[in-house]
Parts: sequence; C-alpha cells; structure tokens
Amino acid sequence: MQQFWSVLAIVVMSWPSVSSAFTLEFSAEQTVRKGAQSMRGKIYFQPDRWRVEMASPDGPKVAIHRLDKAVTWLLLPNKTYVELPFRFDQITQVAPKLEGEVGRKRVGKEQVGGRPTEKYEVTVEVNGRKQIMYQWVAQDIQFAMKTASADGSWESAYAYVNLGKQPAYLFEIPAGYTKVPMQR
Repeated sequence: MQQFWSVLAIVVMSWPSVSSAFTLEFSAEQTVRKGAQSMRGKIYFQPDRWRVEMASPDGPKVAIHRLDKAVTWLLLPNKTYVELPFRFDQITQVAPKLEGEVGRKRVGKEQVGGRPTEKYEVTVEVNGRKQIMYQWVAQDIQFAMKTASADGSWESAYAYVNLGKQPAYLFEIPAGYTKVPMQR
C-alpha cells in the first residue's frame, strides 16, 4: 500500500503541462482520488518545474520535478532525498488542451474549486488507443480545474488557485539534505 501511494504521489499528483504555451505560474491545493483512496496536497508550479507537497502517515512527502534538469527529487522526512530520472510519459496536463486530444465536446457548466468552469468530454489517443475523460476548464485563467476518467476510477481537482510568481527556493533541494539511493 505504501508503494502505491509513493508511485501515485509521483505520477498522479504531478499533472502540469510541459506545453510551452502554458506559461502560468501558480500555487494551488490539489486532491487526487484513485478508486476509494484519496490524497490532498499543495502544488507550486512554474512552466519547467513544479513542487508537490502532501501529508502521509510517515510524515510530509515532497516531490520536486525539474524539466530543465530532467530529474525528480523526492524529499523524505528524515532530511534525505532520492533522485529519479524524469519521465515525460507520467505527465498529464492542467492546460486547457490535453496531449493526444482527438475530440472535445462541451457538456455543461459547473463550479469547481471556487471557479466557474466549462465541463468537456475529451477523447485522447494514447499509444493508438482512444480514452475518454472529463475536463473542467476555468475560462478566466484557461486552467483545467479538474480532470477525471469517464468511468469514475480516478480524478484530480484543484482549489484555491493563486496565480503569480513562485519563489525559486521551492524548486531546489533544501540545505542539509543528503542524497540516498532508491530502495527497491
């Protein structure tokens, strides 16, 4: 179970777009649900790097993703960190257009995270296979406030989105942290 949350923390909570067209800097609260399990965290985002902080039974977990260095750093509660190669295939998007998108249909309007959004049914093609998901886009900031699978098996939602410059130190390994190898 702990391994599930670790992988989920890296993969699912790291949803910003790598698209150069998406240039917003922001911070937000994020909730991710897979099946009956959910996690809450905070995300800080710049176009080529982002930081995700979340609570866990073992203490706070932090992941810093750096596209410019092609790495992900996992900061652990005992002042150590693990460095992993960045995997581009693990990124989903908060930009209003999804990578691999082949169809989009507006299906309604809803409030999400305190903002009015347009809800879309989106068809994406991944490795030759079509998938359907829903996306709720805040038109005022062109930001996907929520993305969910059509079958309801997972979703990621943002709230309290604050647009603006993010402090550079958030995207660096803190002083006093020691690199350790990944445990298998």
